[in-house]
Amino acid sequence: MAIARRLATALMLLWLISGAAVAKPPVTLITFNAPPLVEVLSGKPQGGYALTVVRRIFDLADVDFQLRVYPEKRSILMAYEQPRVCTFPIDRSQERETNLHWIGPVSISRHGLYSRPDSHLSLRTLEDAKPLSISTHLGGVIGESLQGAGYRVTQTRTPELGLRMLMANRVDLWASDVRAASEVAGTAGVLLSEPALVFFTTLRSMGCSLALDPKTLDNLEKAYRQLRDSGELEELLNTHGL
Repeated sequence: MAIARRLATALMLLWLISGAAVAKPPVTLITFNAPPLVEVLSGKPQGGYALTVVRRIFDLADVDFQLRVYPEKRSILMAYEQPRVCTFPIDRSQERETNLHWIGPVSISRHGLYSRPDSHLSLRTLEDAKPLSISTHLGGVIGESLQGAGYRVTQTRTPELGLRMLMANRVDLWASDVRAASEVAGTAGVLLSEPALVFFTTLRSMGCSLALDPKTLDNLEKAYRQLRDSGELEELLNTHGL
């Protein structure tokens, strides 16, 4: 009996050790302040519809995660360089496409160009903004696209800084997600008029490291398809007026 007990104990220890060996650490899920997609207060994500969607994906996939907040540009670089990192909500672009695994979209964003309320600028097409200076924030594909097309773009660390450049008459226009713009302006105490031009719609997604293990990636992709095919994703987006 003693031998049997020792054997059972040894087998149990072996099972526990082997289980610990194959257990994977949580995914580091990185986001940034991008209201109303993600709202960060005191350095912690507090809400936002994209955050709700992504939390639901991980819940359905039964994948553990630890949530972190970094600037958008840095979060993308971390997903490029570290093995168990996903970041959201980011725009897909030609440069990023092959450097990340993509799950989404998790949000829809319409982008506008804003002028100062006293400027009375009139824009009929995006081409009308070609001679003007534009502020936008680092990490967003809009600034990169405008710059690549020959527009005069200044990229700031945060959307708030870009808005303040506009109000200080340091640039002619501010490019922003149209729903985020009112929230950024409200937080900054700035009276903002309607956009002079709404010129672009983007689908933002979650980008994961190419080194993320296939099983975790497969679980996340299946969870997203379940969310989409069940109609729950559309319901979540419609709840927020998209």
